[in-house]
Amino acid sequence: MNSKSELPPDRGAAAECRNGEELSSGYCVDMTQRREEHWSTDDEDAPDWPERITKDVIRAITRRRQDLGLSAQDVADETGDLGYEVPRNVIANWESGRRKTITIPELIVVAEALDIAPVELLFSPALGGWVDYLPEMPSDRWSALTHFTGEARHSLGMYRLRLYRNHERIWQELQEEHHDAFQLEFKLFREEWPPGSQDKLDAFVAAVRERLQPVRAHLREIGLEVPHLAPSLDFLDAKLPPLNTDTDLEDE
Repeated sequence: MNSKSELPPDRGAAAECRNGEELSSGYCVDMTQRREEHWSTDDEDAPDWPERITKDVIRAITRRRQDLGLSAQDVADETGDLGYEVPRNVIANWESGRRKTITIPELIVVAEALDIAPVELLFSPALGGWVDYLPEMPSDRWSALTHFTGEARHSLGMYRLRLYRNHERIWQELQEEHHDAFQLEFKLFREEWPPGSQDKLDAFVAAVRERLQPVRAHLREIGLEVPHLAPSLDFLDAKLPPLNTDTDLEDE
């Protein structure tokens, strides 16, 4: 939110505002903050695209940290517990603008410390407004987020991710629908199986063969590795086609 300081009545419209503020509708408005929130690529004072993207990420980190009531030291301590410490002074320098870069490992571990998906910091819908997904490609934040995660449907380049997501959806459904059979995976000896287990396992295998194996076969056919399921189902993959390394995905 833009900060405002109302002018005393006796100063009038011609009065000077503090450094970094401009007069607007009788108020001194922090225009530096306004410009940072709504940079235009036509603005000669706008930073380069890499810096704009980084500023957005840091704004999202700051907002999330404050929403959780955490200090910079709290976040630093949590990243240390996660195995890759981002020191408090680094976080403070981000938020003050003294440090203008953030690495991928830093983004991942800080997001985990803040209990948020890294992509939500990269293209935070909570910030509202627009973001430059590319230097000359402005986008609303949700569209930028879904493009980045491969959920956008307009690009053939996202095809492989949609296949993997479809695979994961079917696999989760099968595990839920055949829960008892899937749990047999964790029983080392058949003697431990309750009555009727073999029939349940057979039904589970048949469902995997019917619903999931066609997706796995298609992944192989277009040159993509298949996710591992469970050791007890490894025999099914023996009938999959070999991995095709010559397929041009853009032809799909």
